[in-house]
Amino acid sequence: MRDVAQAGAPLTVWRLLAAALPALLAAPGPLRGLPDLLTLASETASATGVRIEVPGLADVAARGGSSRLVTEARRLHRALAAA
Repeated sequence: MRDVAQAGAPLTVWRLLAAALPALLAAPGPLRGLPDLLTLASETASATGVRIEVPGLADVAARGGSSRLVTEARRLHRALAAA
């Protein structure tokens, strides 16, 4: 997906991630690779300036701790607030 975004389709990637993230964030256990998807979502959301609501993101961003999942959720949450 990163290659697609870098090839000139960041909005498409951002829309796909915004659609997929709610289910992934609601998964009962930690999902391998989810922090990487959140990073890519932050990058593409910032690059496009398009704000799309991601249900469940604020809950993950509000968790305590400094796990990579929480850190990347906070980063995306901030990017969406700035868009």
